[in-house]
Amino acid sequence: MTPKLEEIILREEIHWRQKAKVKWVKDGDCNSKLFHKVANGRRNRNFIKFLENERGLVLDNSESITEEILLYFKKLYSSPPGESWRVEGIDWSPISEESASRLDSPFYEEEIFNAIFQLDRDMASGPDGFTIAVFQDCWDVIKEDLVRVFAEFHNSGIINQNTNASFIVLLPKKSRSKKISDFRPINLITCLFKVIAEVLLGRLRGVLHETIHSTQGAFVQGRQILDAVLIANEIVDEKRRSGEKGVVFKIDFEKAYDHVKGDFLDLVLEKKGFSSKWRSWMRGCLSSVSYAILVNGNAKGWVKASRGLRQGDPLSPFLFTIVANVLSRMLLKAEERSLLEGFRVGRNRCRVSHLQFADDTILFANFSEEELQTLKSLLLVFGQVFGLKVNLDKSNFFCINLDQNHLSRLALMLDCKALDWPILYLGLPLGGNPIACGFWDPVIERISRRLDG
Repeated sequence: MTPKLEEIILREEIHWRQKAKVKWVKDGDCNSKLFHKVANGRRNRNFIKFLENERGLVLDNSESITEEILLYFKKLYSSPPGESWRVEGIDWSPISEESASRLDSPFYEEEIFNAIFQLDRDMASGPDGFTIAVFQDCWDVIKEDLVRVFAEFHNSGIINQNTNASFIVLLPKKSRSKKISDFRPINLITCLFKVIAEVLLGRLRGVLHETIHSTQGAFVQGRQILDAVLIANEIVDEKRRSGEKGVVFKIDFEKAYDHVKGDFLDLVLEKKGFSSKWRSWMRGCLSSVSYAILVNGNAKGWVKASRGLRQGDPLSPFLFTIVANVLSRMLLKAEERSLLEGFRVGRNRCRVSHLQFADDTILFANFSEEELQTLKSLLLVFGQVFGLKVNLDKSNFFCINLDQNHLSRLALMLDCKALDWPILYLGLPLGGNPIACGFWDPVIERISRRLDG
């Protein structure tokens, strides 16, 4: 076999491996037949044959489907007119001046190099068509240009629209998805922006622990998802054993990332001690974002965004964590003023009113109509100020040591459904008996599905 033919075969295998996005196949396995099947299966699952619009009409041709999708995203990423609100009187817990100064120090070559080689080389490409593999393999050729790009960004805080353009690919949340809300929008961003975001993220990781409260378990160094699950189980189990009445409220934010307002994110960063330069960088990352929608593989239209964080942008989960921390600080302030009691747990009877993991928030409240009304009001205020509205249709509450009459009254008060224990919290059971038959069935079923491919 000639070297030229070997190179062509290798390129074809890499092409199909990237399209298949199979993470569990060992590097070096030659299995292009598998990659073909997986890639074709993904394409068939993601293909939109028809779409139901808001009026209930079924659209079955590509032009009307595309028009409906573009209209939806223009509305989603446009900030509605309204008053400017501010939040005062809470403990912002700002980062130190030393940390703020370290965040906006000049970028250096080693920092850029480390960011590039930490990224997945086969990550899907954006509008530029490049994968991280290109930057990794051509580092010696492009490093001087990249250092210049970072120096310009450091001085101006501006990212041009081409660099900040992205494709939105629509992934079905369930089989037979028929409404646009049944699809999850994932952003495919340019290779250069991924590198910029990864460098900024490397700096941000080092200071989040200074300003994010311990009730938030996501994206902060030293905190693990398992900690949040174990703490939640301990809280619920102790409340049950005590015989005291209580309510657990699992809330769902409506389009959490998509509804974040840039001006309020900037306000939060200011209150938390981030410098004007760092805030200008964040504005640069958010203000020049534009989207083209991939409808069945074809890029359609360009949507200019005036709000929202992109799912697929490395920075987004960390910026959302900063915004979500404001809700935590509001709840803590309500505790301080004896407006919320929460649950008392442990030997020292520590008060716990909530736990957060990114946009996953669970609230603990005593059975008191006054306290529950306060909780509901706080959520409504948070939604008005930051645009993060609670989706009551998808939010649920769970009662501890309460009878059916209480459940019915609470359902009317909170405008959401009461469900039975156990529930799934961060992918693991909460509130059940771990030694009972069937307790781990949902987990076993998910693992089996993963093993079956």
